[in-house]
Amino acid sequence: MVKICRSFSSLGRELISIIVDNHIQNDLSVKGPVSFTSKDSHKLSEIHKKDVNISIWERSLDNKIINGAKQILNEDPELNLSEVVKFENVLGMLKERLGHSSSTSYLLMDISNLVKMFCEFFGEEKAWVRIDAIDKPMCPRFHTDFVKCRMVTTYIGPGTQWLPHKFVNRSKLGHGNQGQPDNKSGLFQKNVTIEQLEIGHVALLKGESWLGNEGAGLVHRSPHTSNEYNRLYMTIDFFETYINIYRNFSKI
Repeated sequence: MVKICRSFSSLGRELISIIVDNHIQNDLSVKGPVSFTSKDSHKLSEIHKKDVNISIWERSLDNKIINGAKQILNEDPELNLSEVVKFENVLGMLKERLGHSSSTSYLLMDISNLVKMFCEFFGEEKAWVRIDAIDKPMCPRFHTDFVKCRMVTTYIGPGTQWLPHKFVNRSKLGHGNQGQPDNKSGLFQKNVTIEQLEIGHVALLKGESWLGNEGAGLVHRSPHTSNEYNRLYMTIDFFETYINIYRNFSKI
């Protein structure tokens, strides 16, 4: 199966470009959405605030979870799990798809708890869960996602990189970069620090489809490093995102 960028690649970028053109903010000093960070998992709900486009739960992973992730990555270095599942059935699905042993039980329970958390935050019965083994950037360019909101976490390897809203020139997203790399296109200034999630951190990324957030979705990308890496990465999406993406791809 060909892995697609989580912003659904070229189709997503075309849709986002239309939005950006209509809601452009070229003045880098313009105030906009901000990030919210906490060591309290319940504070992820800050994403519901209009002025927040990423909320981060800074947590440290238990070694038992990390060891389970390493085992799964070693056993299936090309893992590509994609399932729509009710939150009460997640653990059973994971055991069926990934196997179950004493060394992976803590990881599977952690994944199950995060799916439940996502569903409870947004009042959903089911979610689209994806877990991938990755050895190179899937989405190497900075972009926004044409979704309402997405939960992300990395169990092994470097975490997602992102840019604060106030430092982004959105006219340089997508086709606006005119073929230039992000660090030369004018998307952000050279002195801007690229933010990055750490292993275990859980983040809610607000997208372009969140009502009232058009033109303010979080700008982010897969991590760039100078070294090769193995990464175990999970995303949790609304079921409607799954439906919308595959409906659009069926038209191509």
